Amino acid sequence: MRGEKINKTHEFFLAAFLIFVLIFSACFSSGENKPPEVSQDSNQAAFEIPPPSINLAKPLEISDKEKDVALRRKIDEIIERSEFANARWGVFVVSLKDGRISVARDARKLFNPASIEKTLTSIVALDKLGADFRWQTKVFSNKQIEEGILDGDLVIYGQGAPDFDAEALENLANQLQARGLKHIKGNVVGDNSFFKGEVIGDGWTWNDLQWHYGAEASALTFRENQAGVYMQDGKPTASTDYLQIQGELQPKQNGETEAFGIRRGLADNQIYVWGNGDKGAGRIAVHNPALWTAKNLKESLEKKGITIDGEAKSVDWKSENKLDVGNAVQLASIDSKTLAEIVNRMNKQSVNIYAELILRTLGKRFGDTAPDESRQIQAIRGDDSAGASVIKKWLTEKNVAAGEIQTHDGSGLSRLNFVTPEAFGRALVFAAQSNFADVFKDSLPVAATDGTLGGRLGRVKGKILAKTGSITYVNSLAGYAQGTDDEIFAFAIISNNITRKSDSSRIIDAIATSLVDTQSPNIQNSNKRNSNKNDKNYK
Repeated sequence: MRGEKINKTHEFFLAAFLIFVLIFSACFSSGENKPPEVSQDSNQAAFEIPPPSINLAKPLEISDKEKDVALRRKIDEIIERSEFANARWGVFVVSLKDGRISVARDARKLFNPASIEKTLTSIVALDKLGADFRWQTKVFSNKQIEEGILDGDLVIYGQGAPDFDAEALENLANQLQARGLKHIKGNVVGDNSFFKGEVIGDGWTWNDLQWHYGAEASALTFRENQAGVYMQDGKPTASTDYLQIQGELQPKQNGETEAFGIRRGLADNQIYVWGNGDKGAGRIAVHNPALWTAKNLKESLEKKGITIDGEAKSVDWKSENKLDVGNAVQLASIDSKTLAEIVNRMNKQSVNIYAELILRTLGKRFGDTAPDESRQIQAIRGDDSAGASVIKKWLTEKNVAAGEIQTHDGSGLSRLNFVTPEAFGRALVFAAQSNFADVFKDSLPVAATDGTLGGRLGRVKGKILAKTGSITYVNSLAGYAQGTDDEIFAFAIISNNITRKSDSSRIIDAIATSLVDTQSPNIQNSNKRNSNKNDKNYK
């Protein structure tokens, strides 16, 4: 979900391919349909959230105020009258003014949350790492540069920087040139051994892996580990020669639907394209981004006149002949943007790779504080699994969630994540009264303004700050709403088992809108019958 911008496209996968009907060519994204953005992402939220004073260690009480009762009835009515009434719905709404629960529909039931999982990843990371945390990418060798010659391999060593790109790589190349490097008697090696464990998420489906939102979470990440495939002069091509393209598109005949398919191998960068037309485009995950990085660094150095005897190669945590970084010579380094900036882009645009690298960073740094119940698993688990344990432990220690929740990745693409709506609401309360409150709040998309909410919630523009979520059969929304008299609510809305072709986002938006417009006639005059859904699974 580099933005969860694919909406239900997984349903069309067969044997690792997707047929693209060009009327929805925007479906190349990670889990959600990205709406048209009205403006560039905002640096500040549309409304202020005064720090609440809510003790999460104490039980929160369901309100019996007339307006809250009416709101619960209205939300039930919205759901039960919709075409998605047979789906599973969880809704939790808590006032930051006094801590009362306004809505609790199956709020303690477990749901797959999709990309609102990123809110938990964000909050835990900001709390444990700090908003000013930065990652480093370094260049090492076993020897010093002597008289312009490096006698050995040049190793670019990633430590999980999510935003390492062509500009950052060029910066490192310039540093090496400034040190007088003229010749390398060895290879250029991309080293992603900093993280131990899997580079794909636990519980991801195999047919997600070729798309940019399923990109590998390599410690040495380059250009978000994705590349473009597009048409040029009527033939498919790629934005990098690291991808090898086969196949072609046939000219579109009169009356034909213009469509094409793309398939990338699960463990290579061989791309096969077929279909018809001349307007297709998509974003593909790059396999082995560490090797891609080494290839680009080698090419950059050669353009500067630096000669290299060897080749571009890569190593990971399983490789036997890795560089001993502790005893190596550092030749160059560059810092990433701050965690605050990374979280902002991650939440605004729902960038999966950012969340997965944050998860592994948490596991690498704090995994020892969150041991697995099994000593055997503890001894062999990777940083991805350790990061999930860190998040789960934090959620229970901070009185955000009970122990039965399951967290298996950082982005929400996993089918094994199960969290309650109440846990999201409580996490949002914690964030609102933390020292990083403004950083987190400003990272959330603003209704009808920017990010993945740029084209949604126009009726309440600027009144909702929320993270969107969408994978096949799941839609969700979690954040803050500014209600009547400027009362602020933290909320989470999750729908599972959405099997119809249309998605449930418009119903979610109707529910979210009702939090802002609590004095509307529809709410005040809603059916007076008792709700069968709200509250029953809370107490």
